[in-house]
Amino acid sequence: MTSKIPILGFRQDRIGARLICLLNTMRLARVAAAPARFLWLSQPDGPYPELVDPNDFLKAGFVREWIDIVDAIPELEPRRNVEMQAASTSTRHFADAIAAGQQYQCVAMSDLVRFMNESPGDVAAEVQEIAAGLMLKPRLARMLVKAREIVARAGEGAPVAIHVRRGDILDGDPWSYSSWSSKYVPDEFFQAFIELNPGPVIAFSDTPAAIDHLRQGNPRVIPVTTLFDSSKLTPAERDLLELLLMAGCEQVGAPSQSAYSRAAAVIGNCRITPLPAALPMGAKQKAYDDLLDRVIARPDSFFAPGDQAQSGSYAAAHAINTERGAEIVEAMAGRTELLKRFPFLYRDLSGAALSAGKKEQARRLARAGLANPMMRNRDRPHCKQVLLVLDNLRPNAKSSDTDIDAEFLSMIFTGRAGEGPIIPGLARHLLLRGGTAGGALMFDPRLVALCSETMAPAQRMGAVDGPDCEEVLPLWAVRCDWEELLNDASVRRDMRLMPAIQRKLHVGGPTLHEFEAALAQKVPTPDLDDLTALRLGLAASFLRLHGRMHRAFTLLEWLNRTRPNDPLTLKRLADCCFANGNRKGGWRWFQLAMQQAPKNPLLQLSCALHQAEDGDENAAAYHLEEARRLWPGLDLIGIVQGSIRKRGLKLDRQRHRAQEHVQNNDPQPEPG
Repeated sequence: MTSKIPILGFRQDRIGARLICLLNTMRLARVAAAPARFLWLSQPDGPYPELVDPNDFLKAGFVREWIDIVDAIPELEPRRNVEMQAASTSTRHFADAIAAGQQYQCVAMSDLVRFMNESPGDVAAEVQEIAAGLMLKPRLARMLVKAREIVARAGEGAPVAIHVRRGDILDGDPWSYSSWSSKYVPDEFFQAFIELNPGPVIAFSDTPAAIDHLRQGNPRVIPVTTLFDSSKLTPAERDLLELLLMAGCEQVGAPSQSAYSRAAAVIGNCRITPLPAALPMGAKQKAYDDLLDRVIARPDSFFAPGDQAQSGSYAAAHAINTERGAEIVEAMAGRTELLKRFPFLYRDLSGAALSAGKKEQARRLARAGLANPMMRNRDRPHCKQVLLVLDNLRPNAKSSDTDIDAEFLSMIFTGRAGEGPIIPGLARHLLLRGGTAGGALMFDPRLVALCSETMAPAQRMGAVDGPDCEEVLPLWAVRCDWEELLNDASVRRDMRLMPAIQRKLHVGGPTLHEFEAALAQKVPTPDLDDLTALRLGLAASFLRLHGRMHRAFTLLEWLNRTRPNDPLTLKRLADCCFANGNRKGGWRWFQLAMQQAPKNPLLQLSCALHQAEDGDENAAAYHLEEARRLWPGLDLIGIVQGSIRKRGLKLDRQRHRAQEHVQNNDPQPEPG
């Protein structure tokens, strides 16, 4: 029974993502000295019929030892996500948790799971050792040798590879309705990579015709389809041979989130060159310029309309950074059919128009995007951001405008709705001046300057006019104290990984180490002024985020003694307890925080989430209704309610009773 297995791995993607997750699962079994299984989704009528049976290309004994074949997506909740835990957990604590009965899920698709006490090199070496056990059948091994001989005759030097992802991104519905900069790379960047490498280049793609369009007759570029006789291979065998051929290359030019090329790197230690980011600056700049010029002047030169649209998304970002936003808007805004078919272009062009000062055109493009029924949810927030900023720039707009504040809070805590250069600039603008959002976040305006970062004015896209327009407030600084409100596990993970803890702790300044040293030595601490207390409190929150619990507790308990009854300090102490698994202590501190700030709507939402974790439907419903009473127009309340429903709690039957309690001013349910 897999329900009793402590570690379960699962991916439903192509072979690259599945192999990375499988290898991660096998290594986790080593780390914890515990059983683990990878669940292989087999759906003959699904999107990947070639991956029905892993026995097609893996040895039967290996499959029996590590893999269970399933015909439906498994239920992995409430297992802990090991990727989320690893950044703040040691291998010993992970093994101890497994021994104590904790269960984990591994769904890593492109990265190796690494615990806080492990080095990247050691983890990679261990996984490559495990991958060496994936042995080919003799027939497949001979075909791989023959393919490598053909490549060797194509030119001098070590072979490199390119992975040209096209396929459903160009014309598949609904995938083509959105842009995929992490999976799609325009031709110009592949051509720049090819020019930098004089040897043979093996081209891999899910759309072979796109390779012919890209290579433009270059004899050094070898389509992988010419190296194997597909008539003698099953689709799964062909995919595995191509993966191993890529693994033997010196480096691979690929999109930043190419699970296929990452799997090759994991197996064979080839070096991934993420495109376009890893190109030398000169080559990258020229490729961007060439792409922008082609999008503007030669729309008929693209492989397909989807190729033109995805390339246009790249070009729009470059146009903003080079102050050529007006050019691309003029060239593309009139291509009505292209925009309707690929609605993410409304998002990109509205941003370009805003950066060029074309505010009315930016408003029209953003509204047209939101009105397009094919616009995906992941792209809609950017159009909303443009409209939000334009509303904020109204002559009579005020930072206390609760509509703007409510929309801002909903965006920064809803998945990746706050991504991009607009919202960090708006965050600085709103929180620097105080107001409703800053009050709810309990983010003191004096911390804004300490946490702000510099961004090029063109990248800021006109969110705020004035001399400080180059400064933005990174969202990790704003979200840290309210991590539980984030409804996307990947955003919470990214907040831990980027930036590194050293960068986050800069907010504490040199005084952080002075105070920590004094507390450790039990000697008098330096004088504590208001600003230093704010800095130390936020630094303690970052320490908690990165699993440095002892340091965080020490600072926060001392701050609470020297400056008692601060609701944010009390909440931070509660967060530390909850993160450490101490529910009783967490509720004690949380109750004190709510006593000090009973009218804070975000505290009410946080309380509702914690009550939901404890399975208390009545209390969760009460605090949701209290948040609605405190801020009726806050859409974030409905988003949090949706997150609670996903836990299986039936809130609807409790809502009427909770509304009556709130209207009658009945006492709040006792936390915990």
